[in-house]
Amino acid sequence: MSRLTPTQQKSMAAAVVLVVGVVLSFASGKAFIPSEVLTDQVLSANHLANQQAVAALAPGDQVASVGLRHTVSTKLEEAQVIEIVDGDTLWVDVGDTAYTVRLTGINTPEAANDDPKKNTPEGERSAKHLASIVRVGDIVYLQKDTSNVDKDGNLLRFVWSAKPNSFTDVNEIKAKMINGRMLTDGYAMAHKFKPDDAYFNIFRALQLDAYHSERGLWAEGADWSCSV
Repeated sequence: MSRLTPTQQKSMAAAVVLVVGVVLSFASGKAFIPSEVLTDQVLSANHLANQQAVAALAPGDQVASVGLRHTVSTKLEEAQVIEIVDGDTLWVDVGDTAYTVRLTGINTPEAANDDPKKNTPEGERSAKHLASIVRVGDIVYLQKDTSNVDKDGNLLRFVWSAKPNSFTDVNEIKAKMINGRMLTDGYAMAHKFKPDDAYFNIFRALQLDAYHSERGLWAEGADWSCSV
């Protein structure tokens, strides 16, 4: 019998992983999608369209597009964290002016609602997790999508804990973008805030990966999405 080539061995291993995943999915009731497949799909889904897109940005502005739903400016604004409000909201200082920042593209259970009945234990856990990622006094970097503010006057921003080497690399988004980190760790859900949905495809993949891996609030198969 001839020996398998490295490529054939890799293909066979992938097939085994897929078969095992499908079997486990029937047992758990969850659809199985390997995280590496999710990542590949995200990065290729809109690649051609984004290459051909022309952003309505000022001359000299840099843009990110590969793997995103639309092009987005890579301009960053430095801010200092004043308070963690809840799992998807920060209070920051920008040039000696305080702003409430809503983390664009994600949603978490309530933890700071004026109506105490709407606040949930899941919301408290999400807020505590955000507070473990970014602390009062930390410097963060704000990136705008399309809209400047939401209906309540809060700034809509992707918030980076450190300046990224790439604005579209999934690993950078998972590690350095707070919005992405909350999804990766299983403490938020992806939410399509049109027209501010540049990262939605990636965010959705990160949420699914956390769900399948039962991280954070998804632990032990818990479904807390009804509290969002």
